[in-house]
Amino acid sequence: MSALARGVGISRQALYLHFPDRTQLMLALVAHVDEKEQLQAGIAAVTQAADAAGAIWAWADMQAWRNPKIAALARALDETRHADPSASAAWADRMADRMRGAVSIIERLCAEGRLDPTWTPAEAAVLLWELTSFHVWDDLVNDAQIPPGRYIEMITAAALSALGAPATPPASAREIAAERARPPGTPG
Repeated sequence: MSALARGVGISRQALYLHFPDRTQLMLALVAHVDEKEQLQAGIAAVTQAADAAGAIWAWADMQAWRNPKIAALARALDETRHADPSASAAWADRMADRMRGAVSIIERLCAEGRLDPTWTPAEAAVLLWELTSFHVWDDLVNDAQIPPGRYIEMITAAALSALGAPATPPASAREIAAERARPPGTPG
């Protein structure tokens, strides 16, 4: 807090007049970044999509245009969240918001009859949450050099394909897995 106060040219005491602790400051920071980088406009595109497939596309699109703008903060929070309770609280706050978004989209997918019945809505929401995560975006767009437009297509297709298909392996795959798990010499 002292370094931050010095950086903005105020006393540490003045900083504490606005934020009772570092956690509240971190939460205010991520809320400010969300406002500055038009999170609500992205959410509006998701909620106004014609169907669940469009909502998934809009969410991936939002990641493609927002993540470059928030990457420095997201990486800093991610790197420090395991050792810093304030960063952890800010990270958890953002992740909880993202999970609510995933749940909302999965509810639409269910209502449209597009979620395979072998998926529970909770499992489906977790998969969508992960597919649209900052880490997946960072790995695909920055590390693998996938263009943002192609990233959007890939994430949308992967989510719709996975969630529309059985989450349990076919009988033949289960038999193969059981055979591999059987101790050598045990009759089948």
